[in-house]
Amino acid sequence: MPFSKGRMAQALVLAGADPERAYQIAMRIEREVNATAAEEIPIDQLHGMVEDLLREEGPDLVSRYHGWREVLRLDRPLMLLIGGATGTGKSTLATEIAYRLGISRITSTDVIRQAMRAFFAQELMPALHYSSFDAADGVKIPLPDPDDEDLALYGFIQQAGQVAVGANAVVERAVLEGLPTVVEGIHVVPGLVTADKHAGAVVVQVMLTVSDEEVHQAHFFTRGTDSGGLRAMDRYLRRFGEIRRIQEYLVARAEKQGWPVVESADPAQALLTVMDLILERATARSAAVP
Repeated sequence: MPFSKGRMAQALVLAGADPERAYQIAMRIEREVNATAAEEIPIDQLHGMVEDLLREEGPDLVSRYHGWREVLRLDRPLMLLIGGATGTGKSTLATEIAYRLGISRITSTDVIRQAMRAFFAQELMPALHYSSFDAADGVKIPLPDPDDEDLALYGFIQQAGQVAVGANAVVERAVLEGLPTVVEGIHVVPGLVTADKHAGAVVVQVMLTVSDEEVHQAHFFTRGTDSGGLRAMDRYLRRFGEIRRIQEYLVARAEKQGWPVVESADPAQALLTVMDLILERATARSAAVP
């Protein structure tokens, strides 16, 4: 294959290099490749050039480069599950990771829920026809003297259990087809979405959280600005208490099930943390048996 400094830069970014620095290194590698007398060079020779240059940057980059080479040669698909309450940056993180790893299949549980709404009438599954933080409005079986927070959480759990059926079907299909897939959404609840049972895939499961309430609220202002006012920002803020209550539940559930909980207030740091989790999981000897 012809040498591509763009692809090389992308591989170096995976190894942890800053994007601008990765492109500079890729240009140096391109010059070395062009300077060779042969029309073709073995791939191992190319990797040797890369590693020699990366040693100048630091040993961590070399080890990460080795690790990601292993990950990209995996003969089993990567299943990445990203959970988190509304406003924790799940879809943004999922998109960035999918781009870096060349994964073309990203599924949102909101899309699964929307598809299920078309098949199940509101009278049959009322909770399914509300937003996650509004699901209390669809609860038809009241708890004994529930307060608003308990009712909101009960409605969400009811909805999540229904959507998990579709999410698990997406995971099973992806494993069957051998396609790397990212599934993200608030309905990715540990214990309900059970990708870890699939021995035919490398499964990485994470739960995002924003600990600081003010930072969490600020995410909804950003949403409103980025979408040109299309998102009902006021609606999110009115239901902020319910959103936080759902986050508490999801984090507690993740800790109980052994899922890593990742602070996403700093999106760049969250990206590095999850990428490291993927690298660690995919290169571990125990990854053969999730």
